[in-house]
Amino acid sequence: MLTFSAVVKLYVDSVDPGEIVACVAAKETSGVTTSAALLAEAARAAGRAPHDLLREICAVASGPVSVEVAAGADDREGMLREARAWAEVAANVVVKLPGSEAGIEVVRACAAERIRTAVGTCPSPEQALAAARAGAAQVSAPVGRAGGVDGNDVIRKLVALFRTYGVPTEIVAAAIRIPTDVIDAALAGAHAAAAPAAVLRELDAESSRQADGRG
Repeated sequence: MLTFSAVVKLYVDSVDPGEIVACVAAKETSGVTTSAALLAEAARAAGRAPHDLLREICAVASGPVSVEVAAGADDREGMLREARAWAEVAANVVVKLPGSEAGIEVVRACAAERIRTAVGTCPSPEQALAAARAGAAQVSAPVGRAGGVDGNDVIRKLVALFRTYGVPTEIVAAAIRIPTDVIDAALAGAHAAAAPAAVLRELDAESSRQADGRG
């Protein structure tokens, strides 16, 4: 069943350039997801500046590098300032914003400035469509069930909705904790799946076992 993972792009959740390089080499990871908070924490521990760490990550990543902003969901000006600052680091930075009304306003403003954006979990499919139509390059949706909501069903609805309205926004499956979550994301129609490096290593190991006839 792990062959289903081939239909989704794999993004690694990490702020460790060495770990990212290993994932790119072993699993052909095509992107990275992280956050301003994690970058700040890792940079502080290494005695570096967050933007310098992000620059190194962008240099070794083989695709988009999504950075979730630290500004509050209602802080329009703060989010926009942060988006501009992160986008200046490298061409493959994608600034991740909340799915709030202010967040979608910032998506629209960033689109006008040619800053690529992603939007975190939206409160409804309609809000996700609004983010996509405002110019978001990616929209995240968690897999699995939480709070009585079936995340995989939400992904399926978003896929159908985006296809109906002809928006090119990529749907990224998030909250992945085990390899089978990647398969679920693929079956639901997600374009990409963001997972910790440990999960990608498990996925790679299982794929290798199946290829050797040991699965």
